[in-house]
Amino acid sequence: MPANPPALFPDRQPVWRELDELLSAPEFATDTDGVAATYHRLQALGRTLGPARALHHQPGRMLAGMEWAGIVDPAMMHAAMVHFGVATTAFMDCGHPNPDLAPLLDDLDALRAPGVIVATELGRGGSQMRMRTEARYNPDRDNFTLTTPDDAALKFMPNVSWTGLDRAAVVNARLIHNGTDHGVHAFACRLPHPQVRVTSIPGGGQVNLDFSLLRFDQAEIPAGWWLADTATMTDGELTDPCTPHQRLARSLGGVNAAVTSATVAMTAAARACIAITYRFQVQRLTGPTEAPAINLPAHSGELASAVARVFAATAYSDTVRDHYIAESIIADPDDDASYAPWLAANRDRTLAKVHAATTLEQVAGTCRRLCGAHGTLSTNRLTTYEGMARSFHAAGGDTRLLLLEAGKQLAAHGTDATGNGQGHSPRQLLAFQERVLVSSLGPDPALADVEYLAGVHLARRALETLDDLVAAHPGHFALLDPVRRLYGLDLAVDTAAWHLNYGSLRPGDLDRLQCSRAAARDHVTSNLTALVDALAVPPGRAGGAIGRRNYIRHAAAHA
Repeated sequence: MPANPPALFPDRQPVWRELDELLSAPEFATDTDGVAATYHRLQALGRTLGPARALHHQPGRMLAGMEWAGIVDPAMMHAAMVHFGVATTAFMDCGHPNPDLAPLLDDLDALRAPGVIVATELGRGGSQMRMRTEARYNPDRDNFTLTTPDDAALKFMPNVSWTGLDRAAVVNARLIHNGTDHGVHAFACRLPHPQVRVTSIPGGGQVNLDFSLLRFDQAEIPAGWWLADTATMTDGELTDPCTPHQRLARSLGGVNAAVTSATVAMTAAARACIAITYRFQVQRLTGPTEAPAINLPAHSGELASAVARVFAATAYSDTVRDHYIAESIIADPDDDASYAPWLAANRDRTLAKVHAATTLEQVAGTCRRLCGAHGTLSTNRLTTYEGMARSFHAAGGDTRLLLLEAGKQLAAHGTDATGNGQGHSPRQLLAFQERVLVSSLGPDPALADVEYLAGVHLARRALETLDDLVAAHPGHFALLDPVRRLYGLDLAVDTAAWHLNYGSLRPGDLDRLQCSRAAARDHVTSNLTALVDALAVPPGRAGGAIGRRNYIRHAAAHA
């Protein structure tokens, strides 16, 4: 008897079904594309999800929208993440109601001016700690002047060059007052602005948005556009209770929303990859017997491991999603955070984003290969999802910097991993490896060793959250436990050389692990239909032709 799929997303399904109604709207017609179409879709999404300021208080609904958008249109999702997550968070958490700001926020709500973030500078990528764009207070005019001091300080890659809509920009700049540098603060700015030169970056990027360079040429903005948060200006004297690192974190606090949004959206896209590929493989006939491609062990085995990775990513993503909804806090890192200071307060949240990007890149690549020439067509979305993953390795916190920050924390404060590896379970082996790596790092470890440690910790956390997902659905243990075992055994086999070197595995153990993995793969393969159904990606939402239940009829409809 076929296994019944567990209901993994009961709280989000109503939002997704509501948003699915948009798929028949003109903005989502399959023959519309380009940057203008992206923003028209963003406006339609906003009309259904709700105004940005109201949605700020409904993080669960906002994140459900990001998951849906990540499947339907990654470019729209990117713009929505910046609008609903980054910019709106900065306006709500750091801005104070005032007559200067009110019209801009009204346009933000109505998506007449989508929110954007203007932070990264052309010559200073990564940590954002050395921004050089300046904001100087003019007491005689009670306003601020934004200035780009040189070409290296040009603001890099905000999506603002399409002129069909204004933008409600959050600009991060160093606040200079009375000759004193008060650190990086956030400022509102309506774009276009007569003293802000916008130059489109040719060639686009992995997601189809209007990326740009910005030069501030003595651009004056009202005093009410300073998103002052807890800082104050009284009688010309600036007071800020935050340290420079804390101010940076609070000025970039919307990045926490971005990280969580990107994580859930990429994980949803990975689920879509599996759904598209499985539906195609059961229909695609191959070989002299014209058997479905899914019957080929090489195909089904690769897809089974990809399914296991996606379930692990879903478990990890949902863990940080639930924590974000419960907390909805701005990061407040230690003053010695150095690689990714604005995200250092929540290691799981940042590592889940790394895991989601890595999983989507791997799974989308596997699925593209399994789908042959069909997989290379952008209409079938697999290559689009690969581009989404590559984009988010940099956006919302660079993958390497996030790993370095996590590894630095582990090296400084130790690990909670327990186990000696003697049980040979994947979780025991990972815990043992993490403990050995932490203890072997010296006072000035090589960055490659720090990054490797973070990767091992990340794998352990993903496996632990997958364990929790299986335990949360006891009625579906027979279906889900082989997925858990396969994911863990894939990790164990991949790290077997290290364990053989350190004695936690002995000659012959690897053969036993590989046999156990083959058995787990067989279990997963025999239940692919139920597992794919559990991922809850209906054919219409996944789009394209090959993800449909009768892809030939769908592809040939207009031939």
